[in-house]
Amino acid sequence: MQLARRPERRRSVRVPFQLPLIVQFHNAEGELIQLKAHTQAMSAHGALMLLDAPVKPGQTIHLFNDVTSESVQCYVTSVRERRDRRYVGIGFSCPDCHFWHITFPKAATRPATRSGRTGALIPAVRHQPTSLDDLK
Repeated sequence: MQLARRPERRRSVRVPFQLPLIVQFHNAEGELIQLKAHTQAMSAHGALMLLDAPVKPGQTIHLFNDVTSESVQCYVTSVRERRDRRYVGIGFSCPDCHFWHITFPKAATRPATRSGRTGALIPAVRHQPTSLDDLK
């Protein structure tokens, strides 16, 4: 049986970035598990990371950043297994968390591309007015 995929709804843009973290959570038996992981992509509201341990959506986990010595409480939003890897989506429990210390682009922002010929940046195409009614 194949499950229908729900469209992903993002509040902020995901930025591809690998950052090593320590992940801590309690397993089904109540044991405290601590392991190393790293992000695949980060956003203002969470991240996508590779994790070598089974977790479930809704489960509470803690992330520790060795570089900044900060920690944050998170919850698992999604778990996807592809081949021999487990991709875990996490969301921050705090609404205005600045755990990554990064300013992220707005959700509707489209990246510029580079010209293959000159290497110059080509901004994303915006709607061009086609009539006077479009200018109102």
